[in-house]
Amino acid sequence: MLSAPAEITPIAPYNFAAALDYVRRSSSAVLEQVSDDGIYRRAVTLGGQDVLLTVKSVGSVDAPHLELTVAGGQINTVLMSEAKRLICRVFSLDDDPTEFYRIAHTDPVFGALVQRYYGLRPVTIVSPFEALIWAIIGQQINVSFARKLKQRLVELCGGQLAIAGADYPLMPTPQAIAALDPALLAANQFSRQKSSYVIGAADALISGELDFAYAASLPHEQAIAYLTRLRGLGRWTAEYVLMRGLGECDSIPAADMGLRIAIGRAYGLSRNASEIEVRELAEQWAGWRGWAAFYWWHALQLGEV
Repeated sequence: MLSAPAEITPIAPYNFAAALDYVRRSSSAVLEQVSDDGIYRRAVTLGGQDVLLTVKSVGSVDAPHLELTVAGGQINTVLMSEAKRLICRVFSLDDDPTEFYRIAHTDPVFGALVQRYYGLRPVTIVSPFEALIWAIIGQQINVSFARKLKQRLVELCGGQLAIAGADYPLMPTPQAIAALDPALLAANQFSRQKSSYVIGAADALISGELDFAYAASLPHEQAIAYLTRLRGLGRWTAEYVLMRGLGECDSIPAADMGLRIAIGRAYGLSRNASEIEVRELAEQWAGWRGWAAFYWWHALQLGEV
């Protein structure tokens, strides 16, 4: 079954093409597909059904307008509403960027970057659990190897959705990851520690030890403390999950090496910025530090910093 298009009109400006460019280049986007003609596709499970979400732009940066269609399953108004909410969260479509632009332009260096990527907004990861698993996999390894391990995890225990003769991969469920044999993960180049942390995170979500809705309700530092109770979750991982999994606008993973490289270069330090320097500099972006981190990551992706 294929839905009629649902219309989404973000507050202008909004640059969907720039968001898709980020997705194309992101090591965390192993389940997303972006076509050459600017169409986003992602298979997800909503309301207990596996469905394919397709999003395209039919507007412009200054007059943005998107169309969302859903294929597969029994499509109804409840499912469409859930799909629309998910896409709005993933692409930050409900956010008003006015205050972000005002703050950005008080810093000439960052202001120039924001102007270069006019209309860009952060792209979050489809679920906080997915963000957590990708963050754990990405710890202390390079991005290309991290992407390889993410793909292998999907191949080992993820599902597939067949739509119109094409197969779309699905994120493994917590139950599927928890049931993995560590020996199988080891045979697929997961370290013993990484296997333990990935399976442990899935177990924590299943048991209720980890509750993302509760984490999202907490003040920032309390949310960090809550998440870092779990084995394998340090501050960087917690801040990353809050930013990319829960869409917290002000969460900045200041220890991130890519962020430290980008800021060191942009501000003429002739070296990588330290975590402390990133946090100090980011004070001027308070309220929008997560958005700022996203911009710096995109600039690094493009080799423009």
